[in-house]
Amino acid sequence: MKRKNTFLLLALLLVFLFVLLSYQLKFPQSAGPLRKAVLEVTSVMDSSVDHTLDTIRGVWRRYLFLHGLVEENKQLRETNIRLVNKVMEYREAHLENIRLRQLLDFKEQQKYSTVSARVIRRDLSGIMKTLMIDRGENDGIRKGQMVIVDEGVVGRVIETAWRAARILIVTDENSNIDALIQPTRTHGILQGAGVGACYLKRIVKTEKVNEGDIILTSGLAGEGPKGLALGVVRSVAHNQTSMFLDVEVAPFVDFRKLEEVLVITGNWQGTL
Repeated sequence: MKRKNTFLLLALLLVFLFVLLSYQLKFPQSAGPLRKAVLEVTSVMDSSVDHTLDTIRGVWRRYLFLHGLVEENKQLRETNIRLVNKVMEYREAHLENIRLRQLLDFKEQQKYSTVSARVIRRDLSGIMKTLMIDRGENDGIRKGQMVIVDEGVVGRVIETAWRAARILIVTDENSNIDALIQPTRTHGILQGAGVGACYLKRIVKTEKVNEGDIILTSGLAGEGPKGLALGVVRSVAHNQTSMFLDVEVAPFVDFRKLEEVLVITGNWQGTL
């Protein structure tokens, strides 16, 4: 009953306010406190609504602006990555052209036939130190042929397929090449030491060998042309229990950086 009376009073108050507001609207010159209050409230509400809408519009514009910046930055990053990749490709192609031109110049200087090949695999830490190249029997590659670059001898072909071949490099323990010391013409056997170096074997203690002496291929035993660079003497030691010197040789070739090589395929007899 009490709640019913409350609703009734509220309804009567709303009717009274509606009648009074209608009267005030009909006779604006007789504006009273209620109209003023209503106008005050509505102006405040309008101002609040306008401010809220302006805030919402500002936030939305900032969102669109920031979203556009994010998208633009994403596109700029993608463009930058593409440009960096292109620059790297052009630089790699430039460096490759320099290497190939050097190899071609070296190839043209030789008096025997050679086949150029790319190194497609390295195995420098296994039981056998080898390289794989992308040329094989179809290109005239045969077992035993010597492989060179402009710095010197890389090694010899030990296995072939139709379009690939494997090279045993000179530092492998199984590599033995007949060699000579350039200043004295003393002959020995260059054997791989397996750790990036070689030893010149069979050099008796009476022979004169100095650090810095150049070691060349001898051309004997049909192993390849005479006079190809093998390495330089790094150290000479006298072994008290042997009649031979311990001669350590550093190869001229850096096998870790090889990318292209030449395989000697033609007849070299009498060329050097």
